[in-house]
Amino acid sequence: MKRAAVRLMLLAALILAGSVARASTPEVIAMQVGAMPIDSSAEVFYAQDQGFFKAAGLDVKLTILNNGAAVLAAAAAGTLDIGFGSPAPLIAARQRGIPVRFFAPAVVYQGRPNTVLVVSKDSPIHSAADLNGKTVAVAGLNDLGYYSTQAWIEKNGGNPAGISFVEIPYAEMGAALQTGRISAGCSIEPFISGLKDTRVLANLNAAVSNRYMLAGWFAMDSWMARNPDALKRFSAVLQRSARWANAHQRESAAILAHYTGTSPEVALTMSRAIYDTGTGVSPQVIQPVIDLLQKYGKMTAPPPVSDLIMGTP
Repeated sequence: MKRAAVRLMLLAALILAGSVARASTPEVIAMQVGAMPIDSSAEVFYAQDQGFFKAAGLDVKLTILNNGAAVLAAAAAGTLDIGFGSPAPLIAARQRGIPVRFFAPAVVYQGRPNTVLVVSKDSPIHSAADLNGKTVAVAGLNDLGYYSTQAWIEKNGGNPAGISFVEIPYAEMGAALQTGRISAGCSIEPFISGLKDTRVLANLNAAVSNRYMLAGWFAMDSWMARNPDALKRFSAVLQRSARWANAHQRESAAILAHYTGTSPEVALTMSRAIYDTGTGVSPQVIQPVIDLLQKYGKMTAPPPVSDLIMGTP
């Protein structure tokens, strides 16, 4: 009888232990996440490579697209759950009635250049005025780089209205400059460091504000309302990945090179993004972009900042 009682007690203990283990293990949630092949989007690359998503019970499939407008379109169509991009396309989308908003920052400009205008090394262009009548490339004709390029040109004596803007992926800017297809191009890392025979003409970030959000993570309102647990887990992983990346730039270089297609040598020596480790997006880092869109995007009656961001998940 005693042996039977002991066996029953052991069995009960095992069942209880199994129940506790199952309760403490989060349900695995599958997610479709859109990113870009650039340094500021790399938090999710590191999270995937280091197992941060898996540890949080997230089965993340990454889709990499060339610009933020394409990522936003995929999210609006429902093929992506979460996307990455600059504020400009999202603000414009919200104005058109698309219910999307930022829930986490990626990179906030605070004096460290992230976006620059480059020209060929031997180019005769040395000022904004020299660009009048020329062709300038941007990654997207409705993104932040496009509007900040116009702002820098006007603030420094040029005329944006007299410039022909064309859309070229960041990875193709160097070839377009070498062949003379364009006179200048808007570029970001890791592509800046990979450009040959070029020089930096301008820091485009400073033309917008001394502090504003360069890019962040967004989702449709309906998806966030239906998936609060997934959103909370994803946000926590972003913070973990941001802290790891900021402290391990040498170790993360190979991961960045893999996902962006740049060389490991360039990834090791380029100026790297410093990720924002805070929670939520403050109105103060969005307002400068709204002001930019009102002036250069001819946006009237922009959506209020409260419609563009959500509180801490």
